[in-house]
Amino acid sequence: MNASKHQISKLELGLLSSLSESYTLLPFMIFSSLLSKDISTVNFFVPVLILYSIERACIIGLRGFGEISNPYKIIKCGLLITLVGAIMMLLSPLYRPLLMISALLIGIGLAPYRAMFTPIYIIITEEEPKLKKSKTFGTIFYLSIMVLTLVFGKNELPLIPIIFFIYILLILLITTKLRSYNLFDNNNAFDSSKRSPVFFIFGILALMSLLILRQYQLSGVSVYMWLTPIAAMIFILVEMYRRRHYRDYSFKTYFVGAVKSFVMLFSLVYHTSVGNTSMAMLVYIAIAVSGVFSSIIKKILLKIGIKKLSNPCLILSAVSLILLIIPNSYLNLIGIVLSEAFANIVSSDANRKYLCDDRYVKEERSLVRTRIQTTGSILEQLILFFIIFMLGEIKVHQNLLEPYATKTPNAEISALLLFAGLICIALLVLGSVVIVCISNKMNKRKEHYYEQK
Repeated sequence: MNASKHQISKLELGLLSSLSESYTLLPFMIFSSLLSKDISTVNFFVPVLILYSIERACIIGLRGFGEISNPYKIIKCGLLITLVGAIMMLLSPLYRPLLMISALLIGIGLAPYRAMFTPIYIIITEEEPKLKKSKTFGTIFYLSIMVLTLVFGKNELPLIPIIFFIYILLILLITTKLRSYNLFDNNNAFDSSKRSPVFFIFGILALMSLLILRQYQLSGVSVYMWLTPIAAMIFILVEMYRRRHYRDYSFKTYFVGAVKSFVMLFSLVYHTSVGNTSMAMLVYIAIAVSGVFSSIIKKILLKIGIKKLSNPCLILSAVSLILLIIPNSYLNLIGIVLSEAFANIVSSDANRKYLCDDRYVKEERSLVRTRIQTTGSILEQLILFFIIFMLGEIKVHQNLLEPYATKTPNAEISALLLFAGLICIALLVLGSVVIVCISNKMNKRKEHYYEQK
């Protein structure tokens, strides 16, 4: 790879890195803040529903177009789509339905960003190792944008859409500088001769499942919730059929997706339902801050002599979730930070192994990990919301998510929501123990194989 004189700076690469950290949570926060005044109308939940569902379905379905051969072109095209979506967001006060189109475009545009940015980041930092420090700038940018969204989210002026538009525009302009690096030999975005239509089917299944779940979460209408066990079983069967050869880090990636999804969704649903709305907003900050704490915790664990961090961090991530069901806001925040931080360490280790996995071409290894993590997230949501739905039907004969959806707090359902959380946490703790046992067994088998060889 030959770099021209116009090399990218640490700050510029840091800005690109910041979007790889915030591409999921930031748009969700922005749309939620823009729609907070329309809680009595369908406009409140439809854009958020579209954004969340489309983004995850696109991650899963992307591989259906063919084997990834040029992540740079995919990122550039995605950012252009996102920029158009940001413009629609700016114009939405003039014509409200534009907000739904904006959510659709932003969801499609940002879906592949993180998975496609990873191979680009690796190529650039291998050529210029000093740029690895840009990750620190990226985290600072990420936290700054999150804080600005929280501070100005309730402002009458369209400050948040303007900030988001400038943010995406700057990233797009910086991305054009990457042409100065000879990335991927100017290949086409996809190798269309290696299409895999099964990913389209899986993406459609993900979209349908998430639409049902988001519709239930954001509107309180539960008529389709009986379909969720069927969706979960189809997910598991299709995934088992499609992927016959698992690695231990594949199971860990499923787990990380499930934990991260549970932390955010359960925290938001519980605190909003019982009237603790200020805490609900702090959940976003706690999740963002956990990225900083993960590196601190990793250094501490290494200093005390724990070399193989993945397995103990997997269990610690699940155990830390117990703090989320203790009725104390401070302990809840600590639980969020710890669980996310330990999960980030597991995710980082799994990502490193995926990037060395020779079963896939280099350009799509990060996409494989993101796709599996997304699948784990969807499965967790199916289980969480079905448990909440069933507890409401059996115990009080009412929809437990109605207070969350209508923003009319009801402290009387606190115990039932905490019980639903406890069931999910128990399943996640059990899952973490099983995965660690499987991982140890696989590693012993691998060691035995090399000894014989």
